[in-house]
Amino acid sequence: MKLICVTGMRGCGKTVFGEIAKSLGFPVYEMSAVVRDMMNAEGIEINNRNMREYAKRIREEFGKDIVAKKIVERINAEKKGDGVIVVTGIRGMYEIREFKEAFGEGNVVLLAIHSPPKMRYERVMKRETKSDDPKSYEEFLWSEEMELGYGMSKAIALADKMIVNDGAIEEYIQKCKEFLEKIKGG
Repeated sequence: MKLICVTGMRGCGKTVFGEIAKSLGFPVYEMSAVVRDMMNAEGIEINNRNMREYAKRIREEFGKDIVAKKIVERINAEKKGDGVIVVTGIRGMYEIREFKEAFGEGNVVLLAIHSPPKMRYERVMKRETKSDDPKSYEEFLWSEEMELGYGMSKAIALADKMIVNDGAIEEYIQKCKEFLEKIKGG
C-alpha cells in the first residue's frame, strides 16, 4: 500500500487532484472531511472562521496529529490498504509522521501543489461548493495565516514531489493524471 499525501494552500488544486484521483479509481480521503464530521457531531456551524478555530482547538486539545489519526482509523476500517490511497489536505509534518508510523516510512509520498496567491484567491472567490471558504480578501489572508500556523509551509518545503498549478485547468489536469499514472505504475 502506498499513500499519496497532498498538501498546499487553499485554492491551489487539492480538491481537483482528489477528484481526478477518484476518477482514476484511487480511494481518496479528505482531512477537512474529518474536521467537518467532528463539527457536525458537536452541532457547530461550518464556515471559514469556525472551521479554522475548531481545527486549531482540536489540535491543541488532542494533539496536532488528531486528524491524521482519524484518517488512519478510516483507512483501516474500510480496508482499502492494498493499492494507492490519496489523502488531501495535509497541514503539517506531524501528520506525515503519523502516516509513516501507521503505514511505513517508504509507503508515504508527500505531494505539494503550488499556485500563486492571487490566482488561488480568484479561484476561491469563483467556487461556491465549500461552506468554509472565506468571503473576502481579508478573511482569505486570515485563513492563510491560520493554515501556515499549523506548519503547512514546512510540509510544502519538505514535499517529495511538487505540481505547479499556474496555468489552464486542462494543463493542471494533465499534470495530475501523469503523476497518478506514474505512481500507479510503480
